[in-house]
Amino acid sequence: MEASVKAKSAFAALLLEWYQKNGRCFPWRNKKDPYQILIAEIMLQRTRAGQVVPVYLNFLRDFPTINALKKAPVERIERYFGKLGLRWRAGRVKQMAEDIAERFKSGIPSDREQLLSIPSIGDYIADAMLAFAYGKNVAVVDSNVCRVIGRVFGLDSKREARRKLLFRNIPNSLLPAGKAREFNWAMIDLASLVCLPRKPLCSKCPLNRVCDFAQTLSF
Repeated sequence: MEASVKAKSAFAALLLEWYQKNGRCFPWRNKKDPYQILIAEIMLQRTRAGQVVPVYLNFLRDFPTINALKKAPVERIERYFGKLGLRWRAGRVKQMAEDIAERFKSGIPSDREQLLSIPSIGDYIADAMLAFAYGKNVAVVDSNVCRVIGRVFGLDSKREARRKLLFRNIPNSLLPAGKAREFNWAMIDLASLVCLPRKPLCSKCPLNRVCDFAQTLSF
């Protein structure tokens, strides 16, 4: 576990340096409007980011605000989510817009418990909103992030690891103050581009010097 001790102090610096050179560019990463970020996070669930881009941009042109989405017939919303294979989510998204408009006067809350009380918002999206929309020091953890953490620190990341407190505590302890957006995007991109589920590209990983998994390989 020697690599694990080194990793905690070096992890964020190595990751952020890599992200500056290799991070991906998506339209939602340039947004500050919480509504626009919320729509992106809903569309991105279990969907490839590249597939989301054109649907997301057209959706925002059609429904630029919570109030516009609230007033829209569910059939119009289905047209967009259907393109992502998520047609069944359209009704929940309309309920979400109605709930935000009525309970929060069309403003998306920055409190985690309030976010979780809204239809279509679970733990992952709530944390994503806190980090990406409001810049709060919160790690965004899904199964891909758990894979990175598991490999670096020599932990079993299978069997619903994202629901385990340990896999939430570790990335939160690594997150440098004021860098929530960049850190979380870097984790997402590293998992998508380098720390792959099968055949990870360890030789190209910025964390290979401090990763328990990489230390077992020769590359």
